[in-house]
Amino acid sequence: MNNKASKNSNAEKDIKKSRVALFCIAAILIFYIGANFLKGLDLFSKKTYYYAVFDNVGGLLAGNPVFVNGYKIGKVTDVKMVSDNPVKICTEMLIMEDIDIPEDSKFVVAPKDLLGGNIMNLMMGTSSRFAKNGDTLACDVIQPLSAGIDDMKFKINNILSSVDTIGLSLKNVLKDDDGAKNLAQTLKNIEQITGNLDRMIAQNEAKVGRLVTDLTTFSNTLKSASPELKNVISNFNAISDTLAKANIAGVIYNANKTISDIDIMVRKVNDGKGDIGQLMNNDTLYKNLEAATNNLNLLLKDIKQNPGRYVQVSVFGKKDK
Repeated sequence: MNNKASKNSNAEKDIKKSRVALFCIAAILIFYIGANFLKGLDLFSKKTYYYAVFDNVGGLLAGNPVFVNGYKIGKVTDVKMVSDNPVKICTEMLIMEDIDIPEDSKFVVAPKDLLGGNIMNLMMGTSSRFAKNGDTLACDVIQPLSAGIDDMKFKINNILSSVDTIGLSLKNVLKDDDGAKNLAQTLKNIEQITGNLDRMIAQNEAKVGRLVTDLTTFSNTLKSASPELKNVISNFNAISDTLAKANIAGVIYNANKTISDIDIMVRKVNDGKGDIGQLMNNDTLYKNLEAATNNLNLLLKDIKQNPGRYVQVSVFGKKDK
């Protein structure tokens, strides 16, 4: 009877141990499911992992959602550096929706809003082939709208300093006793000038209209003559090219040398050097030529008047002297 009691006691202990073990297993499962639920993971949905390697993730963190056309399809589960020279950062995306992703799709890190934060957008591709679990897809980063504010701070500070200086100068002008009065007078003068300008334009409206018409006509004429002007410009270009290729310096040198030679020759003639110089400056030759010409004329006249003195003619064998 004691043996039977001890067996019952052992059986009860085993049952209690089994219950404790089952309770522990159930608690572990509940804790695991609850933790994943709090992380946004659905243990009973399809899970597909994709990867992207960035040069700069723009502050992306594990846990940031993944969207496609504004619809959440997963989340970023891991962000880690895989290389430091050059820097490469690998991100792991868990896609919990049962969708086909073309292999030319791209993960894009984009700003969530102006207050900060990032999200991952999946830009669907057009390929007929689909990516598989564990594939690495292309990636890109969109800079936030506030990215350029830091670069503009210095310029904005300079502008604000200038505005502050202008305000202080204007304050000093108005602070003077006659400052406001002078400013009012200045504004009044400006108003008078604008009024005079309006009246002048009104009085010469016809002239202004003709001027505008003439300018329009001139522009139309210039437009119609543009082909001829192009030809003229082309001809000038051709002439300039020809002149550039010609040996202008050699031509000018030769011309200068010729002028110098002519100048030397003229000086020699004026100085009576050479035959031409003697002829131009010595009248003896001229007088001799004149005397010879006169004697030749007298000789010709005498031959004409008395040919018998110079020519003897025999008709019948008789000679006349």
